[in-house]
Amino acid sequence: PSKDVKFNFDSCYGPKVGQETIYKADVRPLVETVFSGMSATVFCYGVTGAGKTHTIQGSETDPGIIPRALEQIFMHKKRDAYDYDVRVSYYEIYKEAVFDLFKPRDSSGSSGLPIREDANRKIFVAGLSEKRISSYEHFDSLYQKACGNRRTASTKLNNHSSRSHAILTVQVQWKDDIGSGKTWCGRLHLIDLAGSEDNRRTENGKDRMAESSAINRSLFVLGQVVEALNTGASRIPYRDSKMTRILQDSLGGDSLGMMIVNVSPGEAFLQDTHNTLNFATKSREVVNKPVAHEVVEQRWTAADRLQHHRGMGRPTRSAVVATASGAAGAAKRRRSDDMDVSETDESPASGGQRPGHAAQINGSRRRISPAGSQERSSDNGLRRPPPPPQQADFVQKVVSAKFHEMEQKSETASNEIMERVMRIEKQLSNKQLDSSAVIDLFTPATKLKTSRGWLKHARELEQKGDLERALAHYEEAHKYAPELNKLEAHIVKLKARIRRQKRRSSLASHGEANV
Repeated sequence: PSKDVKFNFDSCYGPKVGQETIYKADVRPLVETVFSGMSATVFCYGVTGAGKTHTIQGSETDPGIIPRALEQIFMHKKRDAYDYDVRVSYYEIYKEAVFDLFKPRDSSGSSGLPIREDANRKIFVAGLSEKRISSYEHFDSLYQKACGNRRTASTKLNNHSSRSHAILTVQVQWKDDIGSGKTWCGRLHLIDLAGSEDNRRTENGKDRMAESSAINRSLFVLGQVVEALNTGASRIPYRDSKMTRILQDSLGGDSLGMMIVNVSPGEAFLQDTHNTLNFATKSREVVNKPVAHEVVEQRWTAADRLQHHRGMGRPTRSAVVATASGAAGAAKRRRSDDMDVSETDESPASGGQRPGHAAQINGSRRRISPAGSQERSSDNGLRRPPPPPQQADFVQKVVSAKFHEMEQKSETASNEIMERVMRIEKQLSNKQLDSSAVIDLFTPATKLKTSRGWLKHARELEQKGDLERALAHYEEAHKYAPELNKLEAHIVKLKARIRRQKRRSSLASHGEANV
């Protein structure tokens, strides 16, 4: 027997609706948040052949989300007073390996690019190229060439089936010279997920089977991550897939998120459509905690000083830190129905417009200041009064003194580390390096730990009766810890014991010869 099944979403469109209608109603408000220092992510999800790539890329006559978003960014850049620095990166995840689409396929090797985590626990792809773009035309020339590097193939269900997940990241950075003087950074991730495949219907060969297996595996892990976030599990399996690892901030992190679900018409896709809508419903319940991101120049570490000492140039690294949380009472998990962007106050960065019913934007109540930061507001809309001037001055002095003390300690530790590393390099450059010179390079704690290791093995050998090898281990331990007087006395006794054993064995051998 048939039954009616209902799903609740922010928007729903039929097959005759054009790209422009969907973009203006749902995606455009999300793109505007980038100019408030936010990170935003748009997913296109669905079964193979449902039209995800068409939605995200479009065509020459009907552009998709990516070209429209870049046009919007450069239009905002032209009418705004700030000097925006716009950079893009474009890469694919093919069979659990990351490849840069701005470079030829062979440049990344068969294993792809590695995924790393920086000091602020932000995930990034090491070695990924980042193109600075000055206009939409400049971007389009790079993008069209990069799309040709993406892996596609023909299957029974789709003549141009995407065989990888494609991620385009747009970074917008600017300095607020008019107001706070801070530097802000907003990011936009536009993701075309490869569609799940039933190999019984696609009739894939050996190569296509391997690709579809990797695609289905990564989408399965994505479902596990969503399920774990919704159930409050202690472990979220981000690391089980390259895709979920890279998109960790977009799944329960500090990024605004939107999922566009593409479904295929027809009775043959009924079960796939039902599964897709079920997954999208679960995804709506994932709660993110959006924040504005400030760019802070990092102080030189010991590694940076060593790099500069070796003549490799001054390191130009900066850290993007979250400066304001948009989730009041973040520990309290709420459904996204109660945290839609329609609850937000008017944003000067978006021209005073209220983002309306953007599809599945997980957000929280916040007020965006012109500088790009967020100011918390209480339930009655009143701001917390600032502290008295005298108290504020006193607190500032105490904090400044504490930071100065911490900086001095850090500087001293960095100098010691750098001197030790330089001394090691100098010793290693000497071809006549002996063991005593190497031991002098160790810290006292390392020397003591190494000595204990030699002692442990020496005692085991002595208990087995292998005295000569035990003596050699004891002597090695004494090199690392010469201050141990008892060890030195035990070495003397063990040497005398070995001499007595040798004398007895010699006398015994002579006696047998005389007999």
